[in-house]
Amino acid sequence: MTTLRAIIDRIPNKLLLPAAIVAATILIILTMFMLQPEPEKKPAADILPLVKTIPAAPQNHRPMVTLYGRLESPHESNLSSTINAYVDSVAVQEGHWVRTGDVIVTLEDSDVRLIYEQRQAELEDLEAQLASETARYQTDVEALKVEKELVALSQKSAQRYEKLVERNVGSDLNRDEALQQARAQALNLYSREYAVNDHPNRLKRLQAQLTKARALRDQAALDLIRTRITAPFDGRVTAISASPGNRVRPGDVLATVFDSEHVEVRAQIPSRYLNQVEAALEQGIELDATFALNEKRIDLVLERLAGAIGAGQGGVDALFGLHDASRNLTLGRAGEVYLHMPPVANSIALPPTAIYGQQRIYTVAEGILHTVMIQRLGEVLTDDGERWQLIQADVKPGQPILITQLSNALGGLPVKQQTAEPATTGHTNDE
Repeated sequence: MTTLRAIIDRIPNKLLLPAAIVAATILIILTMFMLQPEPEKKPAADILPLVKTIPAAPQNHRPMVTLYGRLESPHESNLSSTINAYVDSVAVQEGHWVRTGDVIVTLEDSDVRLIYEQRQAELEDLEAQLASETARYQTDVEALKVEKELVALSQKSAQRYEKLVERNVGSDLNRDEALQQARAQALNLYSREYAVNDHPNRLKRLQAQLTKARALRDQAALDLIRTRITAPFDGRVTAISASPGNRVRPGDVLATVFDSEHVEVRAQIPSRYLNQVEAALEQGIELDATFALNEKRIDLVLERLAGAIGAGQGGVDALFGLHDASRNLTLGRAGEVYLHMPPVANSIALPPTAIYGQQRIYTVAEGILHTVMIQRLGEVLTDDGERWQLIQADVKPGQPILITQLSNALGGLPVKQQTAEPATTGHTNDE
């Protein structure tokens, strides 16, 4: 106490008043802070998350599965050369459209034309030989009759001389000459008979040679025709591998063309949808689809499934036919394929924000979230063009389903409900 009194005594009188004011101020502030009223706490209902729900509306929907496909053609032909020749001219270029019979590449035909003329000359020579053989046969037949008469006469003459010799009124020399003449005439008859009898063999041999010559001539004619490489069907040229002046050999590919009437889209169907697709094909149900190429939409129909699965594939390739082939189609172009599956009864369309994870949604009952497991079926388009998810779940018609994405969504979480209007979707019932 004496020390405090000594300290106060040492403070100058002029500082006592400011110190008293500061002390009083601090005391007032502390008093006000301790005596201020506590703020009112907000009721728990005011901090509940506000969420939107839509009533469950199970009905028949056609799920839409999004695939990724590319244009291809089963009729894509590689047009090749069948002869050794030089390229004379190229009439079209890559990307051009051609019609059946249009000339694409022309080969120089001088060598082939000479071969054709040679084969034609050989054919004409054999035709002349065949005509000569026919005439010779007719002559031999007529000559055979004369030869037989001459043999008969020579034999009579020889017999007559033989009788004269026997009666000693004729010479042996005359008899021998008559016999020699008869033998010579018989030899001529044998030769003529052989010529007549051998006619079918000579004729068959000439006919075989004629057939061979005609085939060689026709082959040369085909080679001459094939110096003009033409389009086998209406289509589009995808590649040109020839240039004027190039020497080509048999088998060299000169151009590639695809058939514009046989264009299809190949897309892989995931394994989880295969059972539905295969069942629909077996029952004869037509599955339609839409192919999106930028802003263009092309109507498709599923025609068949591929017969083999490639290594590493997670599904089976589906082949879609085009209703109307466009002249602007380019093989290899890729785009989305929207496949409309068979109708599924008691399916529910929900916006993507209603799906949590892969297999759950939340229903709202008395302001509390309830977890419901689902089976995803695909997508469906609303009348506004939005893509909603199509599911099947154990929910009752009209039961509120959460469509607001909550970061802390959990079964049992209390929420404040706000009902939204359900959207109208296409491809319902049996469409």
